Amino acid sequence: MVIIKNNFRLFLQNYFVVIFCFFYLNTKAQNQFGLTTGNYAGLYSLQINPANICFQPVTYEFNVLGADVYINNNDFFTPATFVPKLGFNHNFNRLRFDNHKFTTDSFKPGNLLLIRDFQPNAYVFGGVNVLGPSFLFAISRKTSLAITTAFKTHLSVTNMNTISATSVFEGLTYSPIRYQQIKMENTKVSFGSWAELGFSYAHVINDNYKYTYRLGFTVKALFGIAGGYIYDNGYNGWNDDGNKLIFDSSNFSYAYSGPSTSKNFKNTSNSSVSLNGIGSCFDIGYSVQKNAAAGTRYCPNLYQYGNNTKVYDWKAGISLLDIGAIQYFKNSLATNIINGSLNWNKFDTIAKYDISVMDATLRSYVGAEKTQTFNSFWLILPSAISLQYDYNLNAIFYVNATIVQRITLAKMPSLSRMNTVAIIPRYENEKLTICLPFILNEYKDINLGLAIRYKYVTIGTDRFGETFGLQNLYGANLYFAYKYSFINRKIFWKKLF
Repeated sequence: MVIIKNNFRLFLQNYFVVIFCFFYLNTKAQNQFGLTTGNYAGLYSLQINPANICFQPVTYEFNVLGADVYINNNDFFTPATFVPKLGFNHNFNRLRFDNHKFTTDSFKPGNLLLIRDFQPNAYVFGGVNVLGPSFLFAISRKTSLAITTAFKTHLSVTNMNTISATSVFEGLTYSPIRYQQIKMENTKVSFGSWAELGFSYAHVINDNYKYTYRLGFTVKALFGIAGGYIYDNGYNGWNDDGNKLIFDSSNFSYAYSGPSTSKNFKNTSNSSVSLNGIGSCFDIGYSVQKNAAAGTRYCPNLYQYGNNTKVYDWKAGISLLDIGAIQYFKNSLATNIINGSLNWNKFDTIAKYDISVMDATLRSYVGAEKTQTFNSFWLILPSAISLQYDYNLNAIFYVNATIVQRITLAKMPSLSRMNTVAIIPRYENEKLTICLPFILNEYKDINLGLAIRYKYVTIGTDRFGETFGLQNLYGANLYFAYKYSFINRKIFWKKLF
């Protein structure tokens, strides 16, 4: 609890100065293309389209554990030539190079070299996904059910400006940004941590020999652990010497729910993991499959006529993901600043305060007539719409194309999902899958991925090129899954159905 509390204080300390332009990250990777898009994805296919769990090779599946860690930004990077030299030394010394000039000493192991490459409307996306004990089972050839448990943490920062990005790396006492005006508009910072209990159902709604149509949905109960946001609706500030918070005629909102020892919170809990909110969400998906030969309709045709038979020509799908929200009502506060002005000296000492004390102090400086306060708030999940297309070249080679486009409500506090386009060639049979995703994040940043599944174990990354020094390192991603799958056979389906 102490670690989480202290880190969140650091998070707030920096963001308050430039409408909270710095972040602390307890890192939801959102795609896992090497794990979610194949014919043997099973439970993990729920993350991209819930219709995909029926009329597919997996009859029964028990997921033991799966995890995904992810962070991505477009402002700071380590050059590709330096990545192999990082090794696994955790005692990094940060190096700063304003003009990207390096010396021999710069490339010694143990030095973490970060370069600024400022982009307009900078972003950060990061998080952790853990899929716990979960079950998938087919109740007939055309119908499947799933029960899932998961824990997720997600952070998103969008529309961050240059001075804000600089302060992330250098701090507000960095000379080039001291005594600089800070104007921001539509900067959004959101984070959330919650547990999920989900129920999924998928059914073949039409099967006319040539085409097979599937519909699926997932409903989830959400249990909020921590969450918050900082929304800028027009911030006009000034960075003095790094120890003052100065702004004038500014509008912004912030909220927090989570661990705290403050008596100012109602129903205060000292526990780092406690129920602070409740919510719900749903996914819904539809897909159509063009069968390779009329009459080969058995689920999913992969073993009806031998392993070398082409089963389908193509599959296409559309889905809505994470449509819902969490209401945080315990250990919670929310504040709106309306046309407020402030000159807070010695603000750099704020880290020693509790979050509720910081909030009360800020409101007292701004004035009651310029503030609105609440004891609860809503946080919308990282919702998205997705399109998928899977083309079967032959019995073992496939090419998948997937688009994930975030859905946001401009005036509502929400987590933002990263926009993604992916082309995913893969080799696939019952025991082995190899995927090589080519990924375009935010429709401009290219990444290369790699994932390998052997029987029950999958390990992969959507950032293989960065991890191995083939690309400049802007982020990191690693995911794995360990699950038991029962693959159907013709004899099994004949006996059971």
